[in-house]
Amino acid sequence: MKPVEREIIHWGRLLFERRLISGWGGNISCRIGKDRLLITGQHAPLGFLAPKDLVEIDLSGRPSKKTQHPSSETPMHLALYRGAEAQAIVHAHPPMALAFSLSHRSFAPLSFEEKYTIGEVPVIPQETPTVTDPTRVVEELRLRPIVILQGHGTVAIGKDLKEAFLLTDLLEEAVHCQLIRDRTRERSEPATEEKQVAMGRQETPSAKGQSYPLFSREHMEALIASANDDTDFRQQGSEASLTTTLTLRMEEAGAPWTVHFEHGRIARLESGDQGEFVIGGKREWWEAVFKGRIDPFLATQQGKLKLERGELWKLSKWFKPFQRAFALWQTIPIQ
Repeated sequence: MKPVEREIIHWGRLLFERRLISGWGGNISCRIGKDRLLITGQHAPLGFLAPKDLVEIDLSGRPSKKTQHPSSETPMHLALYRGAEAQAIVHAHPPMALAFSLSHRSFAPLSFEEKYTIGEVPVIPQETPTVTDPTRVVEELRLRPIVILQGHGTVAIGKDLKEAFLLTDLLEEAVHCQLIRDRTRERSEPATEEKQVAMGRQETPSAKGQSYPLFSREHMEALIASANDDTDFRQQGSEASLTTTLTLRMEEAGAPWTVHFEHGRIARLESGDQGEFVIGGKREWWEAVFKGRIDPFLATQQGKLKLERGELWKLSKWFKPFQRAFALWQTIPIQ
């Protein structure tokens, strides 16, 4: 048995033992070369796999052995390898996440570990037995590591099968905790889905009409004004003694910008990368952050944005004011 076959068999068994799949549900795949994948076959029971249940395919989905048939979800797997930079994929049917998906449009985690490992998880509408149009799945998994398919299960991507398995397991546990919380919490009125999704967030001002080129001076000045005009940001910054410098750098732009925070306010803006902390990344990811599609801390944890100078644990002591600042900044339209 090849090591990669042994690995898929191992994680399939664990998915079954953790009750993340049952019967013949779910499918697993991973890269085994630049242009080759190994995927579970049609109707293969993940908890009881054998080497004969694993199918080697190329990037068009053609099996190396004509007598074998890859999973019916092969088109989705192929789309994710092409469009989301996946190295391994786990599609499972966790019962808590599946039940949750029937009455919600997204899952907002409760704990910090969940928030900055899986982030807010979208529920993608699913009306067919297999994913016949993976466009939305690919689009979301470019920004985050896991999604929920409504009434169908979860899809997680990772640098390896272990990571994809752990993401699946973490999401199921997170949903379980929230369902327990919702059952035991006394409510004065029924909670709407919108209240559940927004729980723990502060309201932010509505976006103004004017939009700015991303990382232009006008954009940066608008960011500063929005933060300094906000009572919550100033209060949280003062309470946390927010005094530092943060450089924001976009790879495709010219000089980066350094923002000077002093005693809970933004004192000034400078061109250059002299900040105590430097966060850099491609335009695609900065746009996703400023449009509110991905949390900046999650983007940094995932490596989409990179903390090029400084250490994340030091930034975490100013978590609340920075979170508030980015929430405000996401209301400012960009071009």
